[in-house]
This record gives sequence, structure tokens and C-alpha cells, in this order.
Amino acid sequence: MEKLTRPNAEIHIRHLTGRNPGNGEFAPSLVAQLRLALAQGASELEQHGYSLRDVTRIIFTLSGTEGFSACFSTLNELFGQSCPATTLRLVKSGRHQDELVELDLLMTPKS
Repeated sequence: MEKLTRPNAEIHIRHLTGRNPGNGEFAPSLVAQLRLALAQGASELEQHGYSLRDVTRIIFTLSGTEGFSACFSTLNELFGQSCPATTLRLVKSGRHQDELVELDLLMTPKS
């Protein structure tokens, strides 16, 4: 009988936002907030020896979809080769009034 094994636990980086670390304010557009959130995620992953190319799932939490299509070129540039699974959650409002997007990045560690 074949023994079932549990796959490696996922790394889950949560609550990446478009808040500028320099001044604490949110960037004015969805695209700018997305770029800041992705830069934070890339930095977190790099500390553990990974990059955005290793991401297997992205969870977007948005308070609205207006302007989201403008993010596609950035997402394609960063994830076009790896094509991570994507979940889009719509909420009535973010945790903060000016928050337009929050990201969670998931990946399975290398064996």
C-alpha cells in the first residue's frame, strides 16, 4: 500500500498593501498601490531565498474593480511566465479608507 505524504506547507505572505513605507500614506491609484504591495512581497520572498516567480497563488482583495484592468500589464510582466492561480475577493471597503488593494502571496517551498 502506498503511503500518503503531506506536501510541503505553503508560505503565505499576508496583508500586503499599497501604503508607502516612507510617508505611511496610500498611493493614489490602484496600479501604484499594487506595485507597492508587490514590491513588499518581493522583499519578503527575497529574505527567504525566493522571488515573485515562485508564487503559486495570488489573492487580491479589492473594494472595487475600477482601474483593475490597468494592472494587467504589470501582472503579466511579473507573472506571465509562472501563471499563478488567482483569487479575486471583492469587499465593501478596505481596512483603511484609502486602501484600494490588499494582496496575499502563496508559494510552496522548494524541496
